[in-house]
Amino acid sequence: MYAWVGLAGVIAGAIMTLGGQYVTRRSELHERQKSLLLEQCALLVALSEDYRNRVWEERNAVATGVVAAWDLGAYRLAQARLRILCREAEVLNAIEVLGKAGTQLGRAWRLAPKDAEGVESAWQSHRSALKAFIAASSEVVHGPSK
Repeated sequence: MYAWVGLAGVIAGAIMTLGGQYVTRRSELHERQKSLLLEQCALLVALSEDYRNRVWEERNAVATGVVAAWDLGAYRLAQARLRILCREAEVLNAIEVLGKAGTQLGRAWRLAPKDAEGVESAWQSHRSALKAFIAASSEVVHGPSK
């Protein structure tokens, strides 16, 4: 009789240990994915702000050729990683809108830099798209604000 009680205790202990390991592993994977998501969101914001700064420098004759030297490859890689990591429609839409706004800003600046109104409009659109992306990605990373 005592053997069965001991065996049941061993089995219960093993089940509890395996269950604990499973829960811990899932929690660690969730935290890792959340960390990767935050990293890529921050990278996309940083690259977008760097792009805006470079356009500003050229618009104000502080520097020349800095927009052409911007790292488009890193931006596209961050976009791709976010598309893979995040399935939230609002974030995916914000990524798309931000990319199009960046393209429009680049087009306005490269093709018609003397058209101050067109460049300013593209500048403001890009700023709005960046703010929308920050809001959407922040909600995914931190949860809805209260």
